[in-house]
Amino acid sequence: MKLGPDSHAGKQSKYKDLAAQVALDLAEYLDNFPNKTFAIRILAKETGLNPKTIRRLLVRANKPTHQTLYKLYSIFFDEDNYSKLLEKCPKVIKERISEYNPCDHSEKENDNREFLNQLKREPLMAELYVLAGTGPLNKNAVAFRYGQYGIEVLEKLICADILVEIEKETYGPSKNSPTLDGHALKYLGEYFVRRFSKADNAQIQNENMVSFYAEGLNEEGKQAWLKVDTDAFYKKVKIAQDPKYRGSTPVFTFTATDTITPEKSND
Repeated sequence: MKLGPDSHAGKQSKYKDLAAQVALDLAEYLDNFPNKTFAIRILAKETGLNPKTIRRLLVRANKPTHQTLYKLYSIFFDEDNYSKLLEKCPKVIKERISEYNPCDHSEKENDNREFLNQLKREPLMAELYVLAGTGPLNKNAVAFRYGQYGIEVLEKLICADILVEIEKETYGPSKNSPTLDGHALKYLGEYFVRRFSKADNAQIQNENMVSFYAEGLNEEGKQAWLKVDTDAFYKKVKIAQDPKYRGSTPVFTFTATDTITPEKSND
């Protein structure tokens, strides 16, 4: 089961062009105001983006999502019509926004939110959901390990079309399982660290890995850290997809790198 960031390998130059175009258009928009700080505050209010997100886009420090682009360029062109907006956007922006359907995204957000609420109400649901992704989940094994409560949670996942029967009384993820957003990924990571991470064996060869390090970095240093994390994630995925490494032992990995300063963001 692969749960992580979207893969855009091989598209680095495209995203450099994208970031440059966004920074250019954003700067031109802000130039219409006598005070840039005030202008960013207004734009943040109109788009629902965090002011820090806008400042990072301005200096090409962020890779904008298609949702972020949709919000920004709707304001830049004062255009609410999706098709007309695509016609007005620069090519590199149009290509990225075209991956985003506002209506579908709203439905996906609701699905993500509801699924996350379900996980919080029934923590065992998270465990069964992930275990089903690491290998077929057998009903008898669930009953043996979790008892009747486990069977009830399993049935909830089946009724919600999150898990589907692939063999008799054996289940795997449904094709209709929600695509997990950052909030759900964070919840799953925190849950599995609390539930399964064995601190007594930390950093012992062939046992497990627990590490923590904090330091003051500039933006370039932070981005370098994030690149290391991203590269490591996809290397782990590649290992997991190699048949010679496949096995019956469920293993998880969870990585989080962020600023320590709390930041409330709608993006």
